Amino acid sequence: VSDEALIGESPAIQKIRQLVQTLRNVPNTTVLIRGETGTGKNLVAKVIHDTSVYNAGRFVEINCAALPDNLLEAELFGYERGAFTDARDSKQGLLEVADGGTLFLDEIDSMSLALQAKLLSFLESRVFRRLGGVDEIKVTIRLICATNGRLEEQIAARKFRSDLFYRINVINLRLPPLRTMGDDLLAIARRLLAQFALDMGRPLEGFTADAEAKLSRHSWPGNVRELRNVLELSLIHI
Repeated sequence: VSDEALIGESPAIQKIRQLVQTLRNVPNTTVLIRGETGTGKNLVAKVIHDTSVYNAGRFVEINCAALPDNLLEAELFGYERGAFTDARDSKQGLLEVADGGTLFLDEIDSMSLALQAKLLSFLESRVFRRLGGVDEIKVTIRLICATNGRLEEQIAARKFRSDLFYRINVINLRLPPLRTMGDDLLAIARRLLAQFALDMGRPLEGFTADAEAKLSRHSWPGNVRELRNVLELSLIHI
């Protein structure tokens, strides 16, 4: 994914492009991407990885809210045979799988305080042990974290570690909600419409003036994800 995937010319989008270019030649710097649900945090993370000169390894992602904490720990750090009841074989964790590349942790604020502490320890040393293991494993990765929450409020409520926040907040990217993007909203809509039309074999030339006005008036609480769904559904019913 190239930085051409970052559509728009607004100051917010230009700033994101500039930061992506800055990171291109900077190895292993931790990045925190913040923004509402559906603003494209996953896309920006992939652009950072794909445009970096330090991307020999894989782009690996996991949603921290999708797994209970014990499974999330096993997925991240891996485990040795016999580490727990169902551990019949040893398994690499995502930290090992992403070695030489990028690990993207979405919804980082869903992680428990105990697991946050373990992640912080890894970030400080870049060394970890698999569950049930004794050997230290060293990896070289870029960690990208993302959240749609307010981490400062969670820190105040003692639900997120302040020391981990400072460690992951080296480069901070804030993605703008779609409703604030002005003409960029229509540029994104036109790109999506063209792609859907191509995929579905529909010879569409674009939006009518009335359709563009309606797109501009809508608040888009689901951001780009909602826009994609609306356009895809509209094409299905044409």
